[in-house]
Amino acid sequence: MDQQAELRGLANSPDVAATVGTRARIVLWHAEGRLKKHIAVLAGVSRPTVDR
Repeated sequence: MDQQAELRGLANSPDVAATVGTRARIVLWHAEGRLKKHIAVLAGVSRPTVDR
């Protein structure tokens, strides 16, 4: 399984902690080339959280 498919699985799984799903979505959005400030808004987190 490739990494993006694994991340999509984590992002969409009801069986993982919300924080894990959020982190997976952040990584996927970053891979799409979205700006960090937009990712922070989409994820509902602070910019420093996206940087981590």
